[in-house]
Amino acid sequence: MNTKLRVGVATLAIAVPLALSAPASARTLWVCEVPNEGTVVFVSAADAARHGIDTANAKAGTVFHDHFGETCHVESG
Repeated sequence: MNTKLRVGVATLAIAVPLALSAPASARTLWVCEVPNEGTVVFVSAADAARHGIDTANAKAGTVFHDHFGETCHVESG
């Protein structure tokens, strides 16, 4: 399986459950600066999901940076 596809599948596996479980008052954001696209919010979730989003950022965020030049971070909004 190609690396981009594996990263995409891993990201979806982490992000989709978090996004689907988030209430309307979501305040934790996983934000990436995507080259040629600008700022993109990948996940918006409740503060209770912060640990999972931090974990996703630590793993997938590093892959995004190394392979695609994206800079990602987690912020409370």
